[in-house]
Amino acid sequence: MSTAYTYLTDAHLRLRDQAREFGREVITPRVPRMEAAGTHADVELPRLMAELGWCGVIIGTEYGGMGLDHLSKTILIDETAYASGAAGGILQASHIPTIAVLYLGSEEQKRYWLPQIAAGLWATIAVTEPDSGSHVLGMDATARRRGKNWIIDATKCFIGNACIAGMHLVIARTGKPGDPQSLSAFLVEADRDGIEVTQPPFVGMHGFTCGTLNLRNVRVPSTHLLGEVGDGLAAAYTASVVCGRPNLAATALGLHRRVMDETRHFLAARRRKTGKHLAETRQLSQHPIVKHRLGEIESRLMTAERLAYDAVHLLDTGRPCDAELIQSKLVANVTAGESLRDASALHGGYAARTDHPITRLMRDIQLVGAPAGPDDVQRYRLSEKAIGTDRIQWSADFIRRTAKPLAAAV
Repeated sequence: MSTAYTYLTDAHLRLRDQAREFGREVITPRVPRMEAAGTHADVELPRLMAELGWCGVIIGTEYGGMGLDHLSKTILIDETAYASGAAGGILQASHIPTIAVLYLGSEEQKRYWLPQIAAGLWATIAVTEPDSGSHVLGMDATARRRGKNWIIDATKCFIGNACIAGMHLVIARTGKPGDPQSLSAFLVEADRDGIEVTQPPFVGMHGFTCGTLNLRNVRVPSTHLLGEVGDGLAAAYTASVVCGRPNLAATALGLHRRVMDETRHFLAARRRKTGKHLAETRQLSQHPIVKHRLGEIESRLMTAERLAYDAVHLLDTGRPCDAELIQSKLVANVTAGESLRDASALHGGYAARTDHPITRLMRDIQLVGAPAGPDDVQRYRLSEKAIGTDRIQWSADFIRRTAKPLAAAV
């Protein structure tokens, strides 16, 4: 992270140093074990991050959280993802349902759930389904009113932190298909009868779970309805735009920075013979074509970082910024992928070795594109802004509802 941004405080930089040290001393030594374990959940790392208070970074101090700003959250995710894409994935995923509770929760719900989350209750947001994907209004999940309870039936897939979560924010249909007011949001404890979690194999982010959540006749009390009946779309979209997009931008940014550092160190250590009689050697990084590719990676990295940090700064200062948040995720993901291709070419045959760091980064970045909408969804949303048909500003409504500004890092 560049220190050139005028809005970065000394407290932000101290938080970055704390996260960087944690990444170096705690996360990095765990990476080989996480890789060997594959898609099995790493339960110890989430506990260690929770002990630092990071689950509650954007939760107000009155609810037991750190009460910091979205920029602080971005710094933490960026630095943890630099150490491990899985660690970044774990940290970022649980903040998304937290945003929904902050946005729509009653005071009673906030006082019940937010202190638990801040203390280390990991949560998920369960929106995506096998047959509807990014078409949220096309979901099949249902919630039926039965007296003072709701009965939920749903199959949700690609649910981040599914295997370690203590609570699921489930979006289900309570009205007629196609109606924007047909969806509602429910806070569901993970140990309720009728819930089953399975974890399919994934190529990357080993240690981070992104599982399938099955709910069969799961009964929850009416007090677990988040907001009002019909607020499910608002919960899903606000959480996705205000938190999901910037969180994934930060994850991609951390991976991107790691790509650059791994490539630079690799090239500095590799030497080639040169001179008329091949009596001299020089670093690979000094060759013109190599320097050109490194320059391209650095240019992309600077662009992605500026967009990621500026977008959340706009949010922190109370300015509507849907397009900037969406753009930050799109550019961070696209540029990280482009830089990985350049880095792979520069590593030559080493990029095909399963024991090389660049290979792990290549696998991890594949899990950043789809969540919170793939790249084409981001482009579609940006096209709506370009032609003047963009929808409600979810960031503006979040700012209006939450009112009290989050504090900068202290």
